[in-house]
Amino acid sequence: MAGLFSAPKAPPPPPGPDPELLRRQREQDERLEARERRSSEEIAARKRARRSAGRRLLLGSREDAFLGVPTQTTLGPSYSREQAGRTA
Repeated sequence: MAGLFSAPKAPPPPPGPDPELLRRQREQDERLEARERRSSEEIAARKRARRSAGRRLLLGSREDAFLGVPTQTTLGPSYSREQAGRTA
């Protein structure tokens, strides 16, 4: 009967999140960040390889690669009418 006239007690605070759940969530976040970092590194490596491979293809067949691309302007073999023996 004594509890009828006393002030009501405050409800207990809600329990905090489970520490095990927080640890698992943190580990999952770390794994996701590592996966994203790896994939961005792989993309950057592919871009670097593509750039250097293009330069190698353009300049690799020359004896001196710093001279650049040869000055041939046609797609076929170079052809000159003077060399073919045109007389007129």
